[in-house]
Formats: sequence, structure tokens, C-alpha cells
Amino acid sequence: MNNRFSEASTELLTCIACLDPRNSFSQFDIDKLIHMAEMYAEDFSSTDRFMLKQQLETYIHAVKSQSQFHAIEDLGSLSKQMVESGMNLVFSLVYRLLSWR
Repeated sequence: MNNRFSEASTELLTCIACLDPRNSFSQFDIDKLIHMAEMYAEDFSSTDRFMLKQQLETYIHAVKSQSQFHAIEDLGSLSKQMVESGMNLVFSLVYRLLSWR
């Protein structure tokens, strides 16, 4: 992957992969997701980033405990399920990060 993408692109792809719902969100990494928000400071203020960390900590427990999220295999389906369940409103900053891509 390093030969095809710039360092910034590779870093962004690594961060986005942390939202992958497969295998019960096994790649979930709050620090990398916060770093992704920092890479786009014009879209996430310092207050947003602080609140995003709190939302991410709660979000991962919520999606792992709700059965409608267990069979989701891709980011598009995850976004759709968040809207259908209203979690896009509860975790608005997580949803912004997810749908930003």
C-alpha cells in the first residue's frame, strides 16, 4: 500500500479502518479516530474532538451490545443502521466522522 498512496493517504485509510464493523469492531481504536479528526481540524473543532472522544467511548459499547449491529459488514451499512436506529443523533460526532469519508 505504501507504494500506491502518499503517507497522508495511507494514514487516513488506517484511521478509517478503525470504524470497520466486521468482527465485532475488532479494529476499533479511539486514538487513531481522534487523530483522524485532528487531521481535519477545519471540520472538528478542539471542543468537537474532546466530545468525540467521549462519544467514541460510549458508542463502541452501544454498538457491541445491540444485536442489529452484529451482522453489519461495511461502513455504508453501518451508517444506514445508525440513521435507522437514531444513533446518528445520539453520536452525532461519530456519525460525522463515519459519513465524512
